[in-house]
Amino acid sequence: MKNKKIMIIGGTGALGKQLTNRWDENNDILIFSRNEHKQEDMKRIYPKPLYRIGDVKDKESILRSMYEFKPDVIVNTAALKTVWVAQDNPYETILTNIVGHQYLIDCVRECRHQIESLMFISTDKACSPVNVYGMSKGIAEQMYVNFAKEQTDIKVALCRYGNVLDSTGSLIPVFKDIISRGAKSLPITSFEMTRFLITLDEAIDLIEWSYNSPDSHGKIVVPKLESMNIIDFAKAIATSMGKDDIEFHKIPIRNGEKLHEEMVSSIEYQRVEEVNEKYLMIGYERNNEDYNHKPLNSEFYVMDSEEAYSFLLDKGVLN
Repeated sequence: MKNKKIMIIGGTGALGKQLTNRWDENNDILIFSRNEHKQEDMKRIYPKPLYRIGDVKDKESILRSMYEFKPDVIVNTAALKTVWVAQDNPYETILTNIVGHQYLIDCVRECRHQIESLMFISTDKACSPVNVYGMSKGIAEQMYVNFAKEQTDIKVALCRYGNVLDSTGSLIPVFKDIISRGAKSLPITSFEMTRFLITLDEAIDLIEWSYNSPDSHGKIVVPKLESMNIIDFAKAIATSMGKDDIEFHKIPIRNGEKLHEEMVSSIEYQRVEEVNEKYLMIGYERNNEDYNHKPLNSEFYVMDSEEAYSFLLDKGVLN
């Protein structure tokens, strides 16, 4: 992406920072977020962008920044995303993850200048959701899909992917911190639990592909990912820190967590369009009547322990 004015909502998070890292040189960027301390920290690394305090729950703050900056592209990364926090705070989650998105869509409708593209970042937890976070993101997905149907001049793109390695709140710093403090055992919620994993750079590749694809308007773009058993994930981190002998103890699954995640459900496969070896898209209309398609579920695409270690080493997680 070059020579664009890009507004990154929730821009001080891990994804927002990495988007800025990739796009800052060749574009003008506005970082829109509610945390002034994170903005000040980010300014030291990326002084070029414009920084504005605002909140997706405050429609006027969105409009003010849009009128001032006049973005070509808006990428919405803002979310209340920790599963168990969302379970305990459903009302606040609805305000941020549903109402905030409606405010943004309304602002795009009301904006006086022409916006080229609106991009929404979703999660595998929106697929067959069992928790407040997943339900809120699933509803938001449909809001953007519906908005896309009425648009001919604004490109609306949706990206759904799995757990981002080394993002805010990820397990990597948690496990590393526990090990570095000399613990002899790591807590694991379930020895069978699996998750889809993606790096920040791979997530941005997906976002850029969705932006550039002529066929992605109003469709949910999903990467074809392999999954990993969480205990293999923990063992790999321990091994990389010289703790091959570390033990594991079970703790209860947290409120709202799934044992396995889905990227695409069996029902959604009726609307799937195979794109290439890396991505598929979930479209508006059914293109088959297959109600029994195997879902893209993390239980069925698990790497073995050696593959998991090599994967994490290749992605730079074990450095």
